[in-house]
Amino acid sequence: MFSISRNPLRWTALSFLVISLLIAGCTVESSKAPVTPPNGDSTNEQTVQRDAPAKPRVVRISKMDRPEEPKPDPSQPIGVPSPAFSGEVSPDAVVIDRTGTYGGRFVYAILGEVETFNPVEPKGATDQEIRALVFSPLVTYNNGKWQTEPALAKNWEVSDDQLTWTFFIRDGIRWSDGEKLDVEDALFSFEAVFHPQIATSIKDGFKHPETGELPEVMADKERNALIFKLKRIDSQFLTHVGNVSIIPEHKWRDHLQEKDPTLLQQMTSNANPADLVGCGPFVLKQYVPAEKIVYQRNPHYWKVDSRQQRLPYLDEVVIVLVKDSNLMWQKFEAGELDIFEDVPADHFREAVAMEKEAKASLIRLGVSLNSNWVCFNLHPGKNPDTGEPFVDEAKAYWFNNLDFRKAVNHAIDRDGIKRTAFQGRATAIWSSITPGNKSWYHAGVPKYPHDLDKAKKILDDMGWTDRDGDGVREDDQGRKISFSLNTNVENNLRQQVGNLISKDLVNLGLEINFKPIVFNDLVTSLRDSHKWDMILLGWGSGVPPDPANGKNITLSSGRLHAWYPQQPEPATEWEARIDNLMAMMDEELDDKVRKKYYDEVQELIGQNIPILYLIAANSYAASQEGRIGNLWPSLLRPQMTWNLESLWKAQP
Repeated sequence: MFSISRNPLRWTALSFLVISLLIAGCTVESSKAPVTPPNGDSTNEQTVQRDAPAKPRVVRISKMDRPEEPKPDPSQPIGVPSPAFSGEVSPDAVVIDRTGTYGGRFVYAILGEVETFNPVEPKGATDQEIRALVFSPLVTYNNGKWQTEPALAKNWEVSDDQLTWTFFIRDGIRWSDGEKLDVEDALFSFEAVFHPQIATSIKDGFKHPETGELPEVMADKERNALIFKLKRIDSQFLTHVGNVSIIPEHKWRDHLQEKDPTLLQQMTSNANPADLVGCGPFVLKQYVPAEKIVYQRNPHYWKVDSRQQRLPYLDEVVIVLVKDSNLMWQKFEAGELDIFEDVPADHFREAVAMEKEAKASLIRLGVSLNSNWVCFNLHPGKNPDTGEPFVDEAKAYWFNNLDFRKAVNHAIDRDGIKRTAFQGRATAIWSSITPGNKSWYHAGVPKYPHDLDKAKKILDDMGWTDRDGDGVREDDQGRKISFSLNTNVENNLRQQVGNLISKDLVNLGLEINFKPIVFNDLVTSLRDSHKWDMILLGWGSGVPPDPANGKNITLSSGRLHAWYPQQPEPATEWEARIDNLMAMMDEELDDKVRKKYYDEVQELIGQNIPILYLIAANSYAASQEGRIGNLWPSLLRPQMTWNLESLWKAQP
């Protein structure tokens, strides 16, 4: 599933492992811990070792997007977990091939604010990433290996016709409140996502692209298994399953009413931390709006390391909430943050300076999979309360004109954006698939190179000229062409891009009101209120980075189909064709054939340009020198916190 990205930075094919599973219909087995692993109690002979841990080995990476996997070190001191673990570990516990030292507080930062902790409908990229700290899915994705792996499901089976999937839930797992987790919790979680009155973009991935049908789901209590009956072959079904966080039925069953369910009103940003019962590596300890989120170890977590020590190693995780990327960098430079993900181009030189002084490790990951774009509002609807159109008549007339959009595309100087805002560390793009996604990149999409004279001629030929000499063009009906451009105020780099685009469009003879606003308000405008003219934002890559995971954007019915979301029927013939291609792509297991389908999708979007793709930044991350162990940076997001359960911190 793709998400709206706060950052201007991050989509390759699903791993061969998963495709092989789909073709062969075989079962995946996870590594299992011994039936009697250590209980993590502080009296355990091993856990009382108090030797100072060695400094973690520094990650040294030069122009590569697959950093090497950390290696276990049997001599690594174990330390003492505080708070301690509780109860017995699951006999089906996952074994992670790592070693580390218990203790420490891991600190990093995110831009903006939390909108909700509810994993059924995360509102943006931040909400999606932080849900993994508290909640777990049936299957997960290893960002280091770029492959799907078992999570709460210890294995699964697929029928020969690819239409029946059976997931076997691990035995002995407990929720963070000590209650037992079983298949009823898994069934409840999918019933919540599939509920007809619960609006969630996670549901879009399961929908048949043409009919909107959802799979049937049922529980086999005797086998502790969850069974799905699909309506058609879905090459990305494992990914969609992995997008669903499992939530406790015993806690929320009364809020999944058949009519007017109240589940989305639970686990919000103002909820009691104790109500966030999960089975992820951490539990919510404290949330201070506009300041920080504090997590502590989940005492019932179900993974162990190569020495059979229970995970996670970290006692506490603190996420600092900051207003802009400059402040975030200042905190990292001052040593207040352990890592910095998505180092922006305007701080690259400072990061290099820290690297030369051996203060930080700068990780070069290649061209980002994330895309930056601008989009016009093409929604034809009206506000149901006021009857006012979402887009007024004049603006709708301009925005829906393909030649106008072509002129705007030619007027935008992507090379200028690259030089000025990104200091040359970026690549111009014409599709959501960036050159960093080598398996799905299509070099043959339509391109609109910067040519101001050509852009002006297009508008001149339409009769949209400056008739009164004030520097602003009027359309052929004499209306001044003036509209607003919005982006998120928290992102300094994106504001630079917005200013550059505004100048380009002023040079074309348009009047632009550039106004950055709060990210969550921007997302609300895009998805719900539909009251906007032109937006500058970015797509955060799906994980795994298969374009089928962007159906919430690509399908005409998708909630993030930015220019006109949740269309009851495709508004245009080309959107109907894209819906059809996405359905064909879903049912095809051969990636070479799927690639041809998606090439056509990209071409259709490029020909009709409802959304104008701009640039993909080079992707960098940084960590304080020698401070964090088991870092395994990835081009996929989140770059360095995807394996948070196995990170450990060298003590001061």
